[in-house]
Amino acid sequence: MLLVLLDDVGFGQFDVTGGGVPSPAMDALAREGLTFTRFHTTALCSPTRAALLTGRNHNVVGTGVITELATG
Repeated sequence: MLLVLLDDVGFGQFDVTGGGVPSPAMDALAREGLTFTRFHTTALCSPTRAALLTGRNHNVVGTGVITELATG
């Protein structure tokens, strides 16, 4: 499994989802039927990473804020 995580990039950024940035590799994967449409995102990077890596809601895994700001 290969996981590519980009911060500050919206779903509509790449060509495969209607954006203006060419993405031939992602286009090829989408043509083969590989698309992810049921992913939970947040407005912050750390909770979104937690949701992606665990497959659960970010609050369930205790990352409702940016982890660098956590106080323990």
